[in-house]
Amino acid sequence: MRIKSLLFLLAALPLAFVACKQSTSVDDVKSAATIDIVAGEVTDASLSFTVTSADAEVVKYIVVEAAEGTPTATEVLSNGKAIEANKSVVCTEDNLKAETEYTIVAAAQNVASVVKKEIKMTTAKGGEEPEPPTPGDEYDVDFTAQECYIAYYADMYSDAYNYYVIISDVGIILGDDDISYKDNGTYYIIDFYAADAVEITEYTLPNGTYKAAASSAAGTFGVGDYGATLTMVNGEPIYAIYESGNIVVSDNKIEGEITMEDGTKHHILYEGSLYFGDSGEEPVPPTPGDDFEATHTATKWLWGGPTSYGNKYAVMGDNFSLDIHFPTQYAQQTALAEGEYIWTSTTWFGYNDFDNEFTTRSFNVDGTDVAVDAGSALVVAQGDEYHIEVVLECRDGNIYAIEYNGKLDDKGTTGGDDEGPVTFTYMSNGSYNNMFYCYEYELTNDKGDTMVLLINDTQGSENNIYSDDSFAWTTRDYCYYAGDFSTYGIKVGGMSYDAISGAMALVSDDNGTIEFTMSLNFSNGSSREFLFAGKMGEENGGGTTPSEPTKLATPSVSGIVEGNSATISWQDVAGAKDYTVTLNGTQVNTVSTAYIVYTDLEYNTTYSVSVVANPADTSLYSASDAGTATFTTEADNGGGAGDGGNTGGESFENWVFNATLNQGAKLLTLTDGTRTVTFTLSEIAGATFVINGTGTLNATNVTVDGVETSDASGSVHMLAANNYHIVIDAVINGVKYTGTSSNAVV
Repeated sequence: MRIKSLLFLLAALPLAFVACKQSTSVDDVKSAATIDIVAGEVTDASLSFTVTSADAEVVKYIVVEAAEGTPTATEVLSNGKAIEANKSVVCTEDNLKAETEYTIVAAAQNVASVVKKEIKMTTAKGGEEPEPPTPGDEYDVDFTAQECYIAYYADMYSDAYNYYVIISDVGIILGDDDISYKDNGTYYIIDFYAADAVEITEYTLPNGTYKAAASSAAGTFGVGDYGATLTMVNGEPIYAIYESGNIVVSDNKIEGEITMEDGTKHHILYEGSLYFGDSGEEPVPPTPGDDFEATHTATKWLWGGPTSYGNKYAVMGDNFSLDIHFPTQYAQQTALAEGEYIWTSTTWFGYNDFDNEFTTRSFNVDGTDVAVDAGSALVVAQGDEYHIEVVLECRDGNIYAIEYNGKLDDKGTTGGDDEGPVTFTYMSNGSYNNMFYCYEYELTNDKGDTMVLLINDTQGSENNIYSDDSFAWTTRDYCYYAGDFSTYGIKVGGMSYDAISGAMALVSDDNGTIEFTMSLNFSNGSSREFLFAGKMGEENGGGTTPSEPTKLATPSVSGIVEGNSATISWQDVAGAKDYTVTLNGTQVNTVSTAYIVYTDLEYNTTYSVSVVANPADTSLYSASDAGTATFTTEADNGGGAGDGGNTGGESFENWVFNATLNQGAKLLTLTDGTRTVTFTLSEIAGATFVINGTGTLNATNVTVDGVETSDASGSVHMLAANNYHIVIDAVINGVKYTGTSSNAVV
């Protein structure tokens, strides 16, 4: 399955890798040989081209002037130049005549067949570069770019060296690990495949003529899933997919013509620097555990909570900080599995399902954010003491080797909490930030302490913040995801601080009363707690810390009865760890889900049930009042429950269904042909979401057969390890749904 796709439909649109299957030689040829030739760079004295063969034992080629006629396959195999079989080989023929047409013939042979392929190429005029296409009335679009972005992916995922290029009129927004596109901007996304690596080109896009092709051979650029123009209109992308064309790259210039799948012809032109990196000699990265020498020593390795990329830690030392994420199966607050880990990009879909990998989203050294391109990590534990080595190869041309020795999440006695919590007494109404899709709130107190709080636009508004769960800190440019918050402009006692990780528990009501407790870890190694209780736009008290814990919200309990069984559900309560459920005052259960299923009850009997939310942090919250409900089981119709005699309800446990994920419409659909359940997603950026709650994917609307539900809780997961099948474990309108889709959605 290809990893890279053009469905960059979110506000933050990541770079993705090109995955192409490598050709391998075969010893026992069982099918006819195949061969192809793709034209490449042209000069006045040379021609370059790529010969690709498969299922072949012998491959040769000949270049002759076109006027001399065309050699036969036998002549080529007898007198031609031999090249390696069963791969793409870049060939160059030198010492040719200027302005002359040549015929290039390649032939392949195995025990079953002999095949040949020919193309014609013409050398350029003496002393002149090949002429790019001339714009004119024949083009539907004549586009001149002002900005050029280039990334390099070598040949790990392609047959030739891959240069990923975006030319545009307004430029891109480049984060640590992703790309965002500006509204009303036009972008041409081009995967160039060249014969030369960056070491030869000195970090400049290689000159040459590139032809549109579905392969990744040298001298081509991608079409279909690997090439498109993108126009942002009112925040929504409009695509046109490449079908054919030619592009000429020369010194500080890209020019070409591209035909789209809809038949329109585009002329593109960019004139400007094509340099994108450091041409100096790359340092050799140290190998963790093999005479490891650290360039930076970490003094703290603090827990940052669960995120869509796994479990996060904030790592800090002198003049540097980073957040680092390990998969959920390996990482806990004070424990990390021993072993070797490989860095992966956060732009890979469903990162937190991968094994033995880690990632970084924010690396700051000497006050500058640095993007990471590769790395490795080694974790060694002895009891609760850890030795951790991390190597990061970064886009600034440097390699950072970070070493940590100590306990996890140990704030220690130095650089830890300052003189207690900071209580804000004023919080402004929110102002919308169009660039980051979030609301910003200014917080102050009479001591002059300040902070700007950012909340994503699905949970924030001008005069309220809505919470279904706790919030996790993230960098400012990622704050459009539900369940995330960010901060900047922090000043306490006249000192400025930069947060690098943290968490926040927040509750609010319909009247706009907000109460939060926020814990932040700073880049200087210190930590601090921040509090607010009150309404936006009003002065709220004298800045004293609440002396009594806040009582959790009372669960709203409802249920549905099927025969002598009942499913009781309630909404998730912010700040709750679990729930104590009591049936008829005697049967007591503690559950972490927002529902419970009772079976084998007495028929035609009335039951009472109560639910109490228990706090995760007893210093901040106390248990809720009990939410109550009553229900009556159905009469026994003679068959009893579970033996086919009761038809008084539906069961969707062990449900067999097909799943469809429409990324454009942000819609997930589950159906068995009779019953259809849909979830509208607020963003598509990972592999897990929680119904009516927070998570990497947040379902804002749940319908059953087109009718919006009034109550839904539980989880729906996309399992990368299971070929991206959908798994549901939820209660919707009191009906239990469990099962795994019979198909993969991607």
